[in-house]
Amino acid sequence: MAEQSALRSAGWLRTVRALDPFRATWRLFTNVRWAIGIISFMVLASLMGVLLPQVPSNVRGDGAAEAQWLASQGERFGFATDVMDRVGLFDIFHAVWFVYALGLLVVSITVCTASRLPPIWRAVSRPRKRVNDAYFASARYRFNYATPTAGSRLESGLRRQRYAVERYQEGETTYLFADRFQFAQLATFVSHLAIIIFLAAALVSRFSGFSNGLMIAEGTTGPVFPLTHSNQMQVELVDAVGRFSPEGQPLEYSSQLVIYQGGEEVKRCTTTVNSPCSYNGYRFHQAAYFGFGADVQVRDLASGNVIYRETMSLSDTLPSPHVIVRDGGGNVLLDEALVLTDILSTDEFVYYGRLVTLPDGRVLTMGARRGAESERWQLAVFEPGEGEEAVRLVLSEGEAASAAGLEFVYAGLQAIPAAFVSDLPLPPDVPAGDGARQVLVEMSNVVYGTGTASEGTAVVPATGDGPPELTIVGLQPRAQSLRPGESVQIGGYEYSFLGQREFAGIQVRKDRSDYLIWLGSALLIGGLLVTFWVPRRRLWAKITPARTYLAGQAGHLVRFDSELADIARREGAKLDEAEGQGEDD
Repeated sequence: MAEQSALRSAGWLRTVRALDPFRATWRLFTNVRWAIGIISFMVLASLMGVLLPQVPSNVRGDGAAEAQWLASQGERFGFATDVMDRVGLFDIFHAVWFVYALGLLVVSITVCTASRLPPIWRAVSRPRKRVNDAYFASARYRFNYATPTAGSRLESGLRRQRYAVERYQEGETTYLFADRFQFAQLATFVSHLAIIIFLAAALVSRFSGFSNGLMIAEGTTGPVFPLTHSNQMQVELVDAVGRFSPEGQPLEYSSQLVIYQGGEEVKRCTTTVNSPCSYNGYRFHQAAYFGFGADVQVRDLASGNVIYRETMSLSDTLPSPHVIVRDGGGNVLLDEALVLTDILSTDEFVYYGRLVTLPDGRVLTMGARRGAESERWQLAVFEPGEGEEAVRLVLSEGEAASAAGLEFVYAGLQAIPAAFVSDLPLPPDVPAGDGARQVLVEMSNVVYGTGTASEGTAVVPATGDGPPELTIVGLQPRAQSLRPGESVQIGGYEYSFLGQREFAGIQVRKDRSDYLIWLGSALLIGGLLVTFWVPRRRLWAKITPARTYLAGQAGHLVRFDSELADIARREGAKLDEAEGQGEDD
């Protein structure tokens, strides 16, 4: 009865242990198939994050912008767009399920590492120091040779090679155990720990990191946090600098910043692409540069109040054909890159033009036209009137032609920065029906960067000599051109061009995972160096008066059979009488 009771108790114990959730979870996370499965899932998810379009960083968090971006994806993915969005396929690396999977991977690697630690630690701290004689005939790395007649000097030779040696004597037979780089076997755990730290850093960055991009014009400020944030900081851009080579390639971007907190100045600094400015754990990186900004002010003449002050970002471009006109005697009547102010667009072509008055009072219409499906701009020159002497020319870039006693040369095409502005106040006397119209703003004679200057593109040469010139179309029938500091009064408003301004893209970051990244990198490099350069070696020796037998263990990258032969050679053994076997024997 007692025996049966003991058997029943043992059965219950096995059942309880089998149902133990901790043991079941431990077995799951130490299962190789589980590890392969979760790693495969992460690889597949990461691949999808690369192949599928992801929500741009400047759109994420802005509901209206996200909705607009998602609508643009509907043309590509059709009815599946909403489902993909709900699952998070358009923002995989920020999706909740991806973060959970990353956490599971961290736990899995941690558990696998912890499960392997005890046996490897035992092998490091309490290695097997004695082996039976049969091992010297079956070891992976083995070597034997005739013991030198003067006696074995193997022990002292191993010590000189930085082996830790222990000696055992049995009659005339001496047994040695030699261990070199004993703790190098733990380097694999250092590398595993580095991977865990990298993954943990990703989680820390995901849940506690902060990043916000600001596009700030010179002389203006931008908020770091949402406006209601209690610890609001403001960043003022004092000066944005873009330095270019004679060939137009960008050499350096930098920005002079002033940081305010609580309305008080807390720091002045200069930031570049590779040298961010830091304050209170936040880093202010130079992330972009844009040189085409126009500082425009509108003042109500009746009250004297400034009703509009804005630095416009002229992020679009319009064609500016360079035209040379000569008379019959070869005299140059016009040599100018034209700023085009009139727009005509149909389904068949797009046309930008303007009226040009020659020194003799002759008026011509000149412009750039392009077919709806063409990428080449042609110069179109027309002279009002129906006479046979009226000019009617269409030239391709680089062409020249004569008409009505004049020679026209289409010398080249440039692009000038421009923007359609919808919030610029119109003169009070503009008819109500035109109140919703947009104003076209163009800036010529500018050379500081391009629309993609931050990507390393060359600058565009100036379209003319002199300071920058701002052309405003839409305030009145005739376009207005202003140089820096100039103003024009239209219908009770004064419009002033205060000058060209540059923009700087400032990326504000605070990431507590930085130190984890540095720590993980150091551990990974250290672990790999130890693993590949100083792997552990263990050697057992049996020394008899007649022969010496060697057997050893080492990493896969070690030519231990050659090392055993070198050990015997240093001892003075005659290798022609030796018998060495490698791992392939």
